[in-house]
Amino acid sequence: MGQLLGNDRFMTRFTSPTAAGALACTVGMTVVGASIAFGPLLADYPVLAGQAWRYLLAGLVLLAVMRLRRVRFPRVRPGQLGRLVLLAGTGLAAFNWLLIEGTQRSDPAFMAAVVGATPLVLALAGPLLDGGRLRGWTIAGSTVVVAGILIVQGATVAPLGAVPYAVGFLLCEAAFTLLAVPLLKEFSPLQVSGAVCLVAVPLLAGLAVLEPGADLVVPTVSEAATLTFLAVCTTAIAFLLWYGGVIRLGADRAGLFAGIMPIAGMVVGVVAGTSVWTPIGLAGSLLCGAGIALGLRRTPVRRREPVVGDTVGDPVAETV
Repeated sequence: MGQLLGNDRFMTRFTSPTAAGALACTVGMTVVGASIAFGPLLADYPVLAGQAWRYLLAGLVLLAVMRLRRVRFPRVRPGQLGRLVLLAGTGLAAFNWLLIEGTQRSDPAFMAAVVGATPLVLALAGPLLDGGRLRGWTIAGSTVVVAGILIVQGATVAPLGAVPYAVGFLLCEAAFTLLAVPLLKEFSPLQVSGAVCLVAVPLLAGLAVLEPGADLVVPTVSEAATLTFLAVCTTAIAFLLWYGGVIRLGADRAGLFAGIMPIAGMVVGVVAGTSVWTPIGLAGSLLCGAGIALGLRRTPVRRREPVVGDTVGDPVAETV
């Protein structure tokens, strides 16, 4: 695990950057999706306080890895610090708050279905914000993935009052990736992950004070074990894998792998006996897989027609 936490580039020694990025995103989203099954174990623990503990522990784990690998904690400029705060405030703190408020006003399946549009948002916004061009195959694949997620989650409706929370939830999920892209050009996934976790702690702690009930609750043994798992696996490791995948694939193509998360959650639920595998769920899962494969296709650029007397070679270009 130390190699995974400390050097996210080790996969490229054995495979292409695209395959390595796909593997990183797949494993990361599988871990996140599987962690959904642990949610009931924290049902009686204050949510926002639990998230603050989770990110504090994850940040400390990542700091320890930095120290072991002699990686310096990122020294950020004011603009970069502002982006880190915005990333932590939207992608982590506001994300959790909107999830809580939204599920109190609607079926959780509605929130999951809306956030399932993340691949399409990233496919459109990723290249535009990064100064690149839209990839037709990625947009098409993202649309298929979104359809698959909707099938897996099930079509639901909700009161009109829940819609702003669901839309905000979706935007915060996309911000977790989009706001990190410029930072990942300056710092490693290890540095960005550690910094954003630690920045999120006071933000979540402040929100926890506003949460009804006690501000500080000593967790039970099972709650402490669950928080530790979420901190180490679902946060520290999953963040590194995801951001490592974003570096290799770009935000748009990495977004395709959001379709892995609900599938992993369903599989773990079936194994744990809390969910039932259905033909509709299988169809949605296969559709997500097909969308990912479609979205990763390379778009060849038409070969330039040779000109009489032209002695310069004409290499075939392609958009990766």
